[in-house]
Amino acid sequence: MTLNLSKEIKLSPRMRQLAARFGLGALLLAVAAYVLVAMPWVEGRRLDRQLAQARQDLERRERIMPVLAGLNAADNDTIDALAAPKSRPLPRAQAYQLSEQLTRMATAAGLETLQATLNTATLAQEPDTIQAQGVFAGEVGGVRAMLKAIARMPSLARVERVEIRAVDDRLEMMVLLRVALG
Repeated sequence: MTLNLSKEIKLSPRMRQLAARFGLGALLLAVAAYVLVAMPWVEGRRLDRQLAQARQDLERRERIMPVLAGLNAADNDTIDALAAPKSRPLPRAQAYQLSEQLTRMATAAGLETLQATLNTATLAQEPDTIQAQGVFAGEVGGVRAMLKAIARMPSLARVERVEIRAVDDRLEMMVLLRVALG
């Protein structure tokens, strides 16, 4: 028995219209299935990957947190060690020694003291501070060290003016500062 498959199928216009509608319906069903099923599934997978990555980052940060806290504490200790000491006003009885103190600081920094004076007339403007002025000469390293020493003075109220100029292969620095009196 042989199978004869050479039969011709003729589609009527009504059958073609029905096939087109069926094809269009199948296409719409596929698009709807993609939008309703596949897109949320793909989006869910992407969100799951992001959530897993966020969890890993959070776990890593939780493991690192004690180390960072220790580093921050060490940084704070370093900052405290380098920071200026707490403000302590200079006793009024020792105010006259301020020019000698500036001279000693300059000598320790490797600078030559050209002038160190107190301006007692400034007590009338601000009774709780006195103005001191110093002119020093030396190398760049000494100027830097002197400025650091001034910044660390516990009785320093403020630095009013600093002038630095080059004179004869060295630097001259003029400092005008206010010292708190107690």
